[in-house]
Amino acid sequence: MVRRWQGSVNGEGDGPRLTPPPGDLHEPLPPMSERDPDHWLYRLTADEWLRAARAELEAARRALEGRQHKAGVTQARRAAGMAWNAVLVVTRDETGYGRSYMDHVAALTTDAGAPEPVQRAAQALLAAPLVAQVVQIGRGDAGLAAAAEVIVAFATARAAPAAGG
Repeated sequence: MVRRWQGSVNGEGDGPRLTPPPGDLHEPLPPMSERDPDHWLYRLTADEWLRAARAELEAARRALEGRQHKAGVTQARRAAGMAWNAVLVVTRDETGYGRSYMDHVAALTTDAGAPEPVQRAAQALLAAPLVAQVVQIGRGDAGLAAAAEVIVAFATARAAPAAGG
C-alpha cells in the first residue's frame, strides 16, 4: 500500500505536501495479511519473530551462565536481530537495517530513533568477542544476554501494534 499525500506545499493548490498530514507518521501500518515462506523477512509474522527472539534470548542466557561464551554471544546477537525483524515486519523496512542480525545490531548503534540504552546494548553486542578473554570459575557472566534483552524489549514495544501486544 502506497500512501499519497495530496494538498499543497504552502497551503495553496494541489500537489504533494512536504510534510504528511498530522497523525500519519505515527499511524501504525496494518499488519501483513500473509506470510511469505520464501522471503527472508516475511517468512514469520512480527509476533513469531518476537517469540523466536525470546526463545533465543533464554538460550543465550543459559549458554552464558554455563560458560559457553561463543554460543551465548551468538545467541544474544541473534535474539536482538530476530526481535528487530519484528520491527522491520511492522514498518515494512527491508533495507534500512540490513538483512542479517548483525546488520540490525550494527545499525542500532547509531540509530537516532533508538534510546541511548538501546544503542549502548547494541554496541556491547557488536563489540563482544566470540572467544572469552578470561577463564571464569563458577557461573558465567550473562551481561550480554541482558544487553540483548534491552533490544528485545525495545523491539517488542515498537512492534506491539501489529504483534498484538
